[in-house]
Amino acid sequence: MSRLFAKAARLTSKTANNPLPGGCPRLEMNDTVDAVPPPYSEQNRIWDAAGQTLPKHISEAPKLIAIMGPTGTGKSTFISKLATREMKIGHNLSSSLSKAPASNDGGSGTEEVEEVPCKVGDQYVILVDTPGFNDTNRTDTEILTALADWMKSSYHGDMLLSGIIYLHAISDTRMTQSNVQNLRMFRKLCGDDNLKNVILATTKWSVTPLVDAERREKDLTSETGFWRTMMAAGSVVRRFENSAKSAKDLVEEILDMGQTFVPTIQKEVVGGMKLADTQAGAFIEETIALLQKNHDEEKQALLEEFQRAKNEHNRSMQEALQDERQRLDKKMADREEEQRQLHMTTNEALQLRIKRLEEAHVEEEQNAQKFIEFRSRLPKRDKNKVKLGFWHLSWRCQICKKKAELEGHWMCPDCGHVQQNIH
Repeated sequence: MSRLFAKAARLTSKTANNPLPGGCPRLEMNDTVDAVPPPYSEQNRIWDAAGQTLPKHISEAPKLIAIMGPTGTGKSTFISKLATREMKIGHNLSSSLSKAPASNDGGSGTEEVEEVPCKVGDQYVILVDTPGFNDTNRTDTEILTALADWMKSSYHGDMLLSGIIYLHAISDTRMTQSNVQNLRMFRKLCGDDNLKNVILATTKWSVTPLVDAERREKDLTSETGFWRTMMAAGSVVRRFENSAKSAKDLVEEILDMGQTFVPTIQKEVVGGMKLADTQAGAFIEETIALLQKNHDEEKQALLEEFQRAKNEHNRSMQEALQDERQRLDKKMADREEEQRQLHMTTNEALQLRIKRLEEAHVEEEQNAQKFIEFRSRLPKRDKNKVKLGFWHLSWRCQICKKKAELEGHWMCPDCGHVQQNIH
């Protein structure tokens, strides 16, 4: 929490008076960037935040690689194969992004952009865990704001990307609307000129029948496939096989490219553009406008159905339609708020994020207090079985004390003891 507030304060001070502080050159859209090793100050901060120490004398600066893709494709899983600390991995139907700030003590995902230091061979690397768009907990505008802030902060810290690994779950039976939206948004963020620095990696091969997985991979890369245009621009297709070796191979392939680049969104925000004026922001506005049009049509249909139900004196139908109308009105209000946020200045957006972080911190403390009260009501013999996790209960085996996030009647995976957890 304190690190996020400090980062927000640092960004606010940098952008308040000068969009390009520290003597950084103003970037034009067609500028290229030489692969010059940056100073180590910002990298040292990242290593310190992870409780590690970056050696003072290393041959070259750590490389920065972003891991991107829709929610649930395995970004945190990928990074966990190389990270020296435990990553938070989500397995819920809703997004793995929690409403509270990321914590190393538990939880199921990353809310903010998260920098994870690791070492691949002899090279020090920073893997960047990014949130996916079309998320169940946050709007696309909020996610774009987080990415844009990180892009601006990393540029001012003299940290440039060496490459991007974009993940896609091969277990998906088809390219859903969410997948297509994420892919289109990714191209707006990256820029077609930078696609040669991108690896398109498929994940979840181990949980997908091989015949189905190979067919879907062929569909993605065919002449009419969703990835064909990106491949023509220089992107390569690889498989992530859920192992440390596979993750290492993909990272090393990025490192072998031996160059750095500035994504389109980074050029835009460092150059002083408002989010609404960026390519990604304009895409979100188009999406919001289309959704608002659909909402208007749906609302008109609901009004007509409500009038029919009223004429037929069908009170239960009237109540159901009224509830549906209220739900639709709330969605429309949310879209309008999202559009308003898109046109905020940098400082206004940061203040809003700080406010929400404070609210999330209060909610976290309230939940912790509720848990303490719950635990105090447990019989004494059960208090050693449960402790405070992050938004959930963690149980321990009565015999070997193995921690397990299981409920009800379960068998310990280590010693085989069978027990019942009772709230």
